[in-house]
Amino acid sequence: MPNNSQGPRTSVIMPAYNAADLVERAVRSVMAQTDPDFELLVVDDCSTDGTLALARSLEEEFDNLTVIAMPANSGVSAARNAGLDAARGAWISFIDSDDQYLPAFLDTMHAATAPDVDVVVGGRIVVQPDGTEATTASRALGEFDGAEACRLAMCDELTPFPWDKLIRHELFDKVRFAKGAARFEDMATNIVLHSLARRVRSISTPVYRYHIMDGSLTWGRVPTVADTTVALNHLDQHLERRFKEGRYRAPYDCMRTLVFLLVAQSAIARGNGTAATALTVAECRRDISWQMLIRTLAVHKVIGTGAALLKLAPAVYSYLYLRHIRATYGVGKPGTRSPQVPPATPPADPGSGSGID
Repeated sequence: MPNNSQGPRTSVIMPAYNAADLVERAVRSVMAQTDPDFELLVVDDCSTDGTLALARSLEEEFDNLTVIAMPANSGVSAARNAGLDAARGAWISFIDSDDQYLPAFLDTMHAATAPDVDVVVGGRIVVQPDGTEATTASRALGEFDGAEACRLAMCDELTPFPWDKLIRHELFDKVRFAKGAARFEDMATNIVLHSLARRVRSISTPVYRYHIMDGSLTWGRVPTVADTTVALNHLDQHLERRFKEGRYRAPYDCMRTLVFLLVAQSAIARGNGTAATALTVAECRRDISWQMLIRTLAVHKVIGTGAALLKLAPAVYSYLYLRHIRATYGVGKPGTRSPQVPPATPPADPGSGSGID
């Protein structure tokens, strides 16, 4: 934890990779904050499209903007960790380079803090590719101790994102983002952060504009179960044993079930009918054990029911899931693009569930 006597109240960290078309919009949304007591750290992960040059030009315009150039392309986790290494603020927040802060992000989030509140979770506006907007937030609202917040996060009641949160800097002394993780690094780190917090406050006020975009990592190829390994191992290494046993065993299994369900959903949406999709779905069905399924049903009937349908009738599940994303996002309709759809467990509200990046 740095000495913040001369530092800003908040360090905002923005990882960026090949975001030349959108990074300026993201930067200016941060610079438009009604709370001026912050620094913005843009971490370029060896972009090849001029992102770094554009960020450097913005650095000349804004005194509180610092650009960090990664020495090699290392992934979003390493970029966020590099931002944390350089951060001087007492609080940390994140923004993706294709999204926007609402002007009162920092004011709203800091207003929700207290001496013993270490994490604040805010609401968000989800912007579809056609411009349609919907406001949503975590299902669990209110104030919780860290252990309860950890349980809620494992049960998908608190969002897994890094960018809708304000986090006390010192929590990152004990955990960082999992380097090399292909997926779910956000979920894993957030669950650990909640477990370390004294108290967590979740509010419904929207503070962030999340744009569903083409070409995301999630939808760039058919995923595999192996993509989850680094993040799940990172979680297992950093989460205290007590949060995986006793009254937390069912929530922990719920989280693991959800991860495999989301991988299957991404595979179905990306390449249904292909051999790669069939293999991924089979792996997910195998790794959702009956014991995990029973425990998941005990704490989250929607996730448990979806996982049971996937395990027992994968063809039916695939059909229903494709219907869901076509109706909700327009995926697969003539004349539409294939955006990054926040995977949802039908029939849950996709805006409030686990839109894992």
